[in-house]
Amino acid sequence: MRTPRIVTFALLASTAAVPAVATAQAAPAADTPAAVQPQDAEYGRLINEYLVDKRFTTELVDHMPASDTVPSPLKFFGRIPGKPGELEYSGDIARYYKELARTSPRVKFWTVGKSEEGRDIVVIAIADEETLKNLDMNKAALAALGDSRRTSEAEARKLIKTAKPLYWITSGIHSPETGGPQMLIELAYRLAVEETPFIQKIRNNMVTFITPVLEVDGRDKMVDTYYYGKKTGNPRPPMMYWGKYVAHDNNRDGMGQYLKLTQALTKGTLEWHPTVLHDLHEAQSYLYVSTGTGPYNPSLDPIASNEWWLLAETEVMEMTKRNVPGVFTYGFYDGWVPNYLFWIAVTHNSFGRFYEVQSYGPDIQKGLKLPPSVTSREWFRPNPPLPTIDWGPRNNTNIQESAILFALNKVATDRETYLENYWIKNKNAVDIGRTGDINAWVIPAAQTARLNVVDMANGLRQQGVEISVAGAPFTAGGVNVAAGDYVIRADQPYRTLVDMYLGVQNYPVANPRPYDDTGWTMQYLRNLTVKTVKDPGVFNQPLTLLADDVRPRGVVSGSGPVILVNHSGDNELVSFRFRLARTKMLAAEAPFEAGGRKYAAGTFILPAANRAEVEKVVADLGLSAEAVGTVPSVASHPLSVPRIGYMHSWLRTQDEGWWRAAFDHYGIPYTYFADIKARAGGLRAKYDVIVYPNVGSSAQDQVVGVAMNGTKPIPYKKSALTPNLGTLDSADDIRGGLGADGLAELKKFVEQGGTLIGDGSTVEMLAQYGIAAGVSVAETPKLYTKGAVMRGVFKDKASPLAYGYAGGEMPVYFSQTPVLKVGGAGRGMAYFDPNAPGSNIAQKVTPNETPAHISPWEPEQAKAAKPANADVPNSPFGSALPVSRTGGAEPTQHPRVVMSFPAKADDILLSGMLSGGDALQNNALLVDVPQGKGHMVLYALRPFWRWQTQGSYFLGFNAIINWDHLDAGKSAQ
Repeated sequence: MRTPRIVTFALLASTAAVPAVATAQAAPAADTPAAVQPQDAEYGRLINEYLVDKRFTTELVDHMPASDTVPSPLKFFGRIPGKPGELEYSGDIARYYKELARTSPRVKFWTVGKSEEGRDIVVIAIADEETLKNLDMNKAALAALGDSRRTSEAEARKLIKTAKPLYWITSGIHSPETGGPQMLIELAYRLAVEETPFIQKIRNNMVTFITPVLEVDGRDKMVDTYYYGKKTGNPRPPMMYWGKYVAHDNNRDGMGQYLKLTQALTKGTLEWHPTVLHDLHEAQSYLYVSTGTGPYNPSLDPIASNEWWLLAETEVMEMTKRNVPGVFTYGFYDGWVPNYLFWIAVTHNSFGRFYEVQSYGPDIQKGLKLPPSVTSREWFRPNPPLPTIDWGPRNNTNIQESAILFALNKVATDRETYLENYWIKNKNAVDIGRTGDINAWVIPAAQTARLNVVDMANGLRQQGVEISVAGAPFTAGGVNVAAGDYVIRADQPYRTLVDMYLGVQNYPVANPRPYDDTGWTMQYLRNLTVKTVKDPGVFNQPLTLLADDVRPRGVVSGSGPVILVNHSGDNELVSFRFRLARTKMLAAEAPFEAGGRKYAAGTFILPAANRAEVEKVVADLGLSAEAVGTVPSVASHPLSVPRIGYMHSWLRTQDEGWWRAAFDHYGIPYTYFADIKARAGGLRAKYDVIVYPNVGSSAQDQVVGVAMNGTKPIPYKKSALTPNLGTLDSADDIRGGLGADGLAELKKFVEQGGTLIGDGSTVEMLAQYGIAAGVSVAETPKLYTKGAVMRGVFKDKASPLAYGYAGGEMPVYFSQTPVLKVGGAGRGMAYFDPNAPGSNIAQKVTPNETPAHISPWEPEQAKAAKPANADVPNSPFGSALPVSRTGGAEPTQHPRVVMSFPAKADDILLSGMLSGGDALQNNALLVDVPQGKGHMVLYALRPFWRWQTQGSYFLGFNAIINWDHLDAGKSAQ
């Protein structure tokens, strides 16, 4: 039996030293309770066997205690975490956690939600027996510390001394990052059974929650693909789908809150008030502990950023003391955008953090090489990674399990500090709301898209924000508030969240390159108005706190056989069209008046509808409709219900999933198919509309697709070896891509009268290969922007694509590409300039010293601009691909620019970061390209970006419901 090596230093009272071990780690000390606890010799032997580099261990994880009652991972699975070539399915990990809870009084198990495919998302709580018996009491204590309006200072001080911090560890959100779920199998057992003072301190002084796999659907797909390759020797299918909708972006849903895993963790955060939320990832060598390079989000409480450093330096120091290489902080992530999973904790005044660890594998990587930029010794990387090393899954297990144990022990040791921080952060939020620059936010209820207002208010409520309704009109701080308006008082604990979401972002371009989006102002992306109030008198106004979500019930008023539904831009209108698919509807092509009311262009006219049927749908959706005696005297066209084909690439399904999410949410039916199937032709016979969203690959890669390497097919389908694949789409062979023949079929589809809709890289492909005649993609080497809110100017409000949008401008989301030229000579794709500002990680001392120019959001009526024509380069694929004419007769069909960037660079940016904006001025954001009998609708903006751009959804919905009348309102050429 091997006696475990136990940590010394300030972490334990025991100080007796033993000789240094060969791995050159710090001298540990024997510890009496651990020394007499029986050890699992076979488990310890396997840990040592699987550790391909002995530097990656500590005295915390080089052994495993034995238990007569609680099964170890070895007993339950027949193997230990870190065994090369093995992974566990999410359901098996959950079964093990259930068994831990059944056999140990120190463990509780429950589910926190279900995935889109119906799998359980689980959590276990680990603590001493007494704490677990009184878990609800501790929950109540943490909730009390979270609200200074209900808890006095004296009461809080008592709770800080008696309550126990809750440290919630999550993992498996990114499915190819397989190590976290494996390590957490072992960590749970160790925390439950080990009797060292180090572990006892964790159990006795805090509660540890573990959710081993968040993206349970993707985890099981990942395990399937791994074992398929291992058992067959064939190429593994790519991880096309993680969850139902998105892959890597599942960690960008913190603001939008559409995915089930995000909703589950948010609900758990609101219920349990975790002190720390720690998310595990794999992307750095060998272990990165999050702090951030800056600029930090300016809405952060200063305590929050100090906590990042306080705990991170503990892990870096303790691991460095033990000469474990490659544990560092600072040089990776910025700390700006609050859309990540761990920011669910940050926005609720808890402590959110994450790790990035060298990949688990699970295969051994012999001679893993790293570049000098990673292996250099820096102040934030005192013991850097090595240029070459052998890496295996047990290295991954040991390094992150050791680090997280140091973190757990530190929070347990300093539990009062972290509880006090939590109390003060929540108290600061309330106090700043009372005395700061903003005392309230007002969301006017009577906006054009009133249901989009309701959706935003409900979305904020679901994240814990307290929202009230004004009972009577009043004026505060110069803001006129109407009865029924939504008022968010700033004197509430989650003021921080509201300030981050509704504020205007200014990312200085001189700072490090942004890790993700730089601007996300919620009301802008939803095309709504929010007003800020600086007047504490707002707290004395008649406000009624909403106790539940707002659920407006629609009504049809008036009398007569004709029903009118004004096109307000509310997204429920597209549901209305498809819910009543058999009902004849017309779209007004111009504004008009009827019955003393004004109606917008695009208004739905039902000339002879079944009123009872319409009333039911209107009521369910919360719409307003009016019945009148006759059909209005206005030009109109029928809203025929299209047969929609939804095409995806087998290369990547990351961004297209956000389109699908919107389609599913609003009830738009479609047939989902892969690009390879387009080659067979006959598209027009099957579909009226084809939607082909951004793939995120180069134009050439989209055409080539998954390379035809070798002779063996690469299947993606449900089978005995891969029971979790093929849920959304399947194929016997996913190689081949769209191909030249597929591109030709898309062109033929349009020429025969179909409508093709795309954004992002799809637009680049259609432009580069001459399919979208008259449209090209500009080279913009001086442009530098990433994920920002820009001003869009309507150039042609008569286009059906603009129906429902009041005014001449609206905010849109744009991120670097594509920059579209209509009638210009731009060629190639935009790219980041390597010499642009922000190319290093050294933060300026004063990060906002040179802020970006932010244009105020003061929309003005835009003037229509007449589009021109452009030449397009020949296709590199040769004569097999259709290309536009570069000479000869003048084309008779011209692109129709519906929306563009402003004419002046200083007017473009509304929120976020932009440098070199003159590369965007006057360039198209939305183009309707007629070709033959059909159309291509191309977006340089992203109308469906994550679950955040609801304000631009109807730019896409309009193209679908008006698919066969997109020429409406077009002036003669």
